Parts: sequence; C-alpha cells; structure tokens
Amino acid sequence: MPPTSPDKPSFPLITTRDTILEAIWGYWDECRGDRHCPSRADLDPIDIPQLLPHVGLVDVEDDGRRFRYRVIGTHMNGMLGENFTGRQLDPENRGAYAALLQDLYVDCTRARRPLFSENEVRYHDGRRVTMRRLILPLAGDDGAPVEMLLFSTTFHPHGADGAETADHRRLEPPYLPDGRDEIRTLAHLLL
Repeated sequence: MPPTSPDKPSFPLITTRDTILEAIWGYWDECRGDRHCPSRADLDPIDIPQLLPHVGLVDVEDDGRRFRYRVIGTHMNGMLGENFTGRQLDPENRGAYAALLQDLYVDCTRARRPLFSENEVRYHDGRRVTMRRLILPLAGDDGAPVEMLLFSTTFHPHGADGAETADHRRLEPPYLPDGRDEIRTLAHLLL
C-alpha cells in the first residue's frame, strides 16, 4: 500500500479486512495515478471482471444534490433484493437508509475525496448485518467537479452471539432497510 499523503490518501484498515473494498480501492488508486481522482474514462470493466458484481456507478446530477444509479453490480442488487439501476436516489420517499446514502454521496462529491462508511443494521425480524461502503469520486480533471461516483457495499452478517461472522450462509437477503429497522453509524470517514 502506498504511503499516505494529503494529496493521495491510502485505504485505511479500519476494522476487519474487506478484500472486496481493498481491491476496488486498489483499482481506483491505480487508475488515478498522480491525480486527485480518475475520470470515468479511466475505468475499464475488462480490467476488473471479478469485481463487477460488487461495484456500482452513480451519476452526480444537479450540482451534487441529486444522484442516479447508472449501474449496480448483481451481488449488491441480490443483497438488497431490488435492482436500482437507472433509478434516482429518493431520500424523501425511501426512508432513513436513502437519507444516509444521500448524505454520504453529497459529502464525497463536495469534498472530492473518497469516503468509507460502516453501518450496523438491526432488522425488525432480528437479523443484524454490518454494511461497509466505499465511495470513490470520478472527475474529468483535477479541478473539475465530481461527475460520477464508483461505489461498493459489502454485507457482513452477525451470528447468534451478535458477533460478525464469516459464515455467509447466514446472509438472507433482502438487506434493504425499511422504516422499522435501526441503522447505527459506526464509521463515516473522508479519506
């Protein structure tokens, strides 16, 4: 991992290792070179076929106040139980989870910096899952506004004892929180 500097942050190891997020960070970091962030044109899906089910692209609209899902990987759609590709993020009608995503996307877009978020969701049916999210800005030039976000969300279930488990057989989608579920922010870091 390259050394951290204010101009070129590195991916933090905040909690347990997350190989998907680390790989996406590494690809984004490689694409940007010595720039603050890469452009969408720098990304080529052919380079990362194993990561495609785990990534999504969000169009930044209306000067960073609105966001539309251009594409979302099949794994994330499966975990959420719904395909959001082509849809606008709608925090007013989709509840606390959409409002949380709106805040994360706005923060990343305005700061023009990567953002890591970790949330624990306690579902009304007793399930618990930790969601780790990496949001990476894409801009045409170093001084240009962010025009798109590359993101990934990974899902980590909790066992009966409440601890995170690597047993992904415990994943029982959908994991799209609704108004009855409690969302607790564990980390929200601009990198």
